[in-house]
Amino acid sequence: MKRIYDEKLLKYYIEIFRIYDYLDGDILEDMKLFKYEKGEVVYKENDKINYFYFLVKGRLKIYVLQENGKKLLLRFNKPLAILGDLEYLNNYTIKTNVESLDSSLLIGIDINVLREKTKDNIKFYRFIIKNLSHKLYTISNSSSINLLYPVKNRFASYLVSVLDGTKKEIMTSNYIELANLLGTSYRQLNRVINDLIENGIIIKENKEIKIIDYNKLKTLSKGLYK
Repeated sequence: MKRIYDEKLLKYYIEIFRIYDYLDGDILEDMKLFKYEKGEVVYKENDKINYFYFLVKGRLKIYVLQENGKKLLLRFNKPLAILGDLEYLNNYTIKTNVESLDSSLLIGIDINVLREKTKDNIKFYRFIIKNLSHKLYTISNSSSINLLYPVKNRFASYLVSVLDGTKKEIMTSNYIELANLLGTSYRQLNRVINDLIENGIIIKENKEIKIIDYNKLKTLSKGLYK
């Protein structure tokens, strides 16, 4: 992670996402622009929060670690997502792991400064509540996904979310970890991959998965993990 000292770019994202609609002008001077590279961890489970973030560019992967050490995917975040809302309200430690899927830009505000300057800001509290309700829905949805939807749909949705329509291949170095992330076994994931290959939807070359029929893949994904 590194701070980007570009006031013009910072103001651009504040304007384009109308952040001033729910934050008073005096707090805009406390905003800082940060860049996270692909694979960098933004938040780590059980850490104490330092910054409240607005995701303004890029994508983030949200997951939890289970007691057996395996990861379980919850959702993907796109702009304008916020991070730290639950911790802002209740002083909790961080409850999930957040990782940058690609090069991402986030606007950060020191959490203590934010609490002090927004304690009487009704607009901001409404904004927080709206986002918390959306997260509650997605968490409930992700639980249903892992319990009810076949691995084929979960895997297709994972590919669609990671690709985001911008490219046609991904590098996957650890299929066992990917299986754990999707709440399945390596053997079952391998069967699904072979089935998608036989149906002409993807091809697999060593550590690379290439998409042959994106429309079929998107249909299979059913919009999960959104």
